[in-house]
Order: sequence, then C-alpha cells, then structure tokens
Amino acid sequence: MDKNNKQETRPRFPTVEALTQWMIDGARPSADAREIITGICDGLVGLGVQIDRFVLFIYTLHPNLLGTRFRWIKGQGVDISHAQLGTFNQEIYTSNPLPRVVEKQVTIRRHLERPDCPEDYIIVGELREQGFTDYLAQPLIFTTGETNVCTWSSAQKGGFSEDDLEILRRVNPPLARLTETYMLRLNSAVLLSTYVGRNSGTLIRDGKVHRGDGEEITAVILFVDLKNFTQLSNERTGPELVALLNDTFDQLVPPVTARGGEILKFMGDGFFAIFPYEDEEGLAAMTGAAMDAVSEGMETLAENPTGDAVSFRTALHCGTFHYGNIGGGDRLDFTAIGPPVNYTARLLSAAADLGCDNVVSDALARYAPERCDVAGSSELKGFEGEQTIWRFR
Repeated sequence: MDKNNKQETRPRFPTVEALTQWMIDGARPSADAREIITGICDGLVGLGVQIDRFVLFIYTLHPNLLGTRFRWIKGQGVDISHAQLGTFNQEIYTSNPLPRVVEKQVTIRRHLERPDCPEDYIIVGELREQGFTDYLAQPLIFTTGETNVCTWSSAQKGGFSEDDLEILRRVNPPLARLTETYMLRLNSAVLLSTYVGRNSGTLIRDGKVHRGDGEEITAVILFVDLKNFTQLSNERTGPELVALLNDTFDQLVPPVTARGGEILKFMGDGFFAIFPYEDEEGLAAMTGAAMDAVSEGMETLAENPTGDAVSFRTALHCGTFHYGNIGGGDRLDFTAIGPPVNYTARLLSAAADLGCDNVVSDALARYAPERCDVAGSSELKGFEGEQTIWRFR
C-alpha cells in the first residue's frame, strides 16, 4: 500500500506545457537531483516521447573533480559518476560530441539506424552495440553563457520522431534553468566545504554570517606542524614550496577525514583538525581515531618521496571551545577560540623543546594509556604550573 501511495505522488503531466511549467516552478517538491531527473524522464515517457537513456554532464567547481554525470536508464533509475582530473584530455572525452556541443553551443544528432549515419564519434558505435537507435546531444546554456550538456537516446525502432525532437527542444530551456540552479547550490556547498571546512560551511549555509555567530564544539583537537619549515622555505622557490606542502598534506589529510576528523584550518606549514565527540565513550573512540590518523600519516609520508624532505610534529588535546565569526567591516573568518585550542598550541611548542614528534595532553593520555609514555613536564605559557606531557607511539 505504501508503495502504491508513493507512486501516486509522482508527477503526472497530461501535456508538455504541464511538464515544462513544473520544471520552471523548480520541480517542486523534489530536492534531490535523482528525483528531479526521474520526474522529467518519466514525465516524457508518459507523454509518449521515445527516450530510453538520458545523461546530464555538469562541470563542477571541485578541488579533485572536473564534473559529474547523472545517467537515467529507463526502468533502472539514475546513477551518478564523477570525472576525475585529467579526464578531459582522454580520448573518451575528446573523441565524443561533448566538447563540440559545449564550445560551439550546437545540437548534434546521430540517427544510429540509418546506413549513412556518420561514425565520427566513439559513442555512435557504443550505443549501437547496446541496441540504441537514435542519439541527441543538446547544449544547456546558462544565463551567464556557461554551457553544459545533456544527451537523449532511444532504443525504439525508428528512433526519435519529429514530435519527439520538438518536445525535447521545448524541454531544453527549463532543463538548463534547473541545472543552473542545482549547480549553484552544489558549487556553493563544495566551495564552502573546501575553503572553510565541512562544519563551517554548513553553519554559513544555515545563515551564520554575522559577527559573533558560531557554536560550541567539543572535540579532540589535533595540531600538525612541519619541522624545519623556515629552512625549507629558504631553500625553495614559492611554487616549489607550495608543491611540497600540497604533496605533504596529500599524505596527512586523508587519514584524518577517513576517521571522522575535519580540517578546520590550514595554517601555512600545518593545520588544525578536530574529531568531534559527545560523551566519554566518544572521547575514547576519537582519541584512538586521532592517534591512528597521525600514525597512518607518518607511514604514508615515509613511503612517499616527499618524506625524504619533510617530517612533522603533532599535538593532541580535547575540550569544548567556540568556533565562530570574527572580523571587521565586511571581512569575516571562522576562528576557533578557547582554552583547549590555546593549550594544544602550547603543547606543540613544548614538543619541540622536549624533542618529541607526537605529544598528548595529560587529559587525553588517560584514554589511551597503552599507547602513551610520559615525555616530561613543562610550563606552558598562559597556564599555571608544570604540565605533564605525554608522547604517544
């Protein structure tokens, strides 16, 4: 019964006008790209358009990806894949219609059944082998002039009719608007997460954009700092130094994020990360996760050629601190403020004085006693009395 009720809530379009109006209105109440694409494609099938495959390619602003592909197959739903850096230099891209559709903003059709169908693109033979009879690639032109692309394929005898082609032409402008709106949301989310961190990006999207806005965070705190960075920077040009830092962080960051950590801020030759927790059990788990992340980072860096030139030092502590907006005028930054953050920074300085690479506060060492040894004690600036400092293995 629930399944039937769900089917009843799917959009039904008696006319092309009804479908395009739904798209112009933002495809409400759908919010997920899969739901919107399914609604459009199922709506077209319901109107008699002979489509069996739809693909949407969008070029995204992402540090590690060039774009995303959404593919709808009749009766199978929508799957999503991503184009990695370098994809656009590969034959699978350059020998297909997409570059021409995007650069020239032209529509390309290949009626695969016809004996005179040009064999000018790889996709022509591939689709024919899969049983398709017709292929249409359309530009999706945004209000800015930026262009993405979608393709429609038919497996029906005779391919697309003239009526089908006309409907697909009418659907193109509202599809471009929907895609542009989706890309704006996607790119804003990716860029915020990339430059200010996942948690900070969520706060900003939720409206935390005024001075003083923020939240209290309870977390295991990790500070990472490269050793002998002044000497390294004096020996290398700016581009060489940036490349070295990027190669190093490529070894150190993934182990952190893979274990539930989040990089809150890069600080020149190091970074500040957190492993949030809610209770004692969570604290114990995140203590182990942070230590494992550091250990894996050391191992992967040692196995990488970058490890011949670079090594690093870390400090771990825990506590509750404020993470929020600070700034002046119209320039703001999300910054961590509180005694636990200051304490971790002082620990990192003490590590160098004690000749240790990885140190842990007394408050944290109790959650992993089998992995910690006392390194010594030190007075930490701003904190009263001698502080016991532990090293972890």
